[in-house]
Amino acid sequence: ASSLTLYLKDRLVMGGLQLEVGRNDYFVISHQNITERRLAEDEVRKLAGLDGLVNIPNRRSFNKFLHDEWARCARQKKTISMAMVDLDHFKLLNDTYGHQVGDDCLIQIGTVLKKFSKRPSDICARYGGEEFVLVWGDTPLEHAKQLTTTLLQEISTLKIDNINSPIESYLTASVGLAAIIPSQSSHEHELVGKADSMLYRAKERGRNRVES
Repeated sequence: ASSLTLYLKDRLVMGGLQLEVGRNDYFVISHQNITERRLAEDEVRKLAGLDGLVNIPNRRSFNKFLHDEWARCARQKKTISMAMVDLDHFKLLNDTYGHQVGDDCLIQIGTVLKKFSKRPSDICARYGGEEFVLVWGDTPLEHAKQLTTTLLQEISTLKIDNINSPIESYLTASVGLAAIIPSQSSHEHELVGKADSMLYRAKERGRNRVES
């Protein structure tokens, strides 16, 4: 061993240190397990895209998803449907029972909405306050109508008390629904605007209904 000449060179080669033993070249390559760090970073990114209370995607995540899904449906000439869901007289619920009960209500609604966004081309998200959105890629209007009708039924089935509501003694919701086949020259804001307009019509016509 004393006859061996061993020295390290001061440069990195192929991600490791180059060294010579006699006339032979060798490389020392160190491996660092960064799986845990990457998982932690992925979890942080995931949490940043979720609503802190309801545990469904937030508006920022929704905007990105809609942009990407709009582009995909435009390329494939597929219909994209969007529902805007507003909880009827939610302020009365908060005023009557307190904000903690209101928060519990929003969490229950979020749990219901998750059941209606199962595919990679679907999303449910909290849009703001007591307003939520659902997007279904490659979904025609008639199918989206069936989904939103079932959604309203499930919300009513929860029988969340809202005794001072002029509609029912329990929580109800109104839905504005729209569907478009995007084009390369159109913008996703068109779909949002149409769904919002239909939601306004649902409220004008008595709430607790779907307008499309």
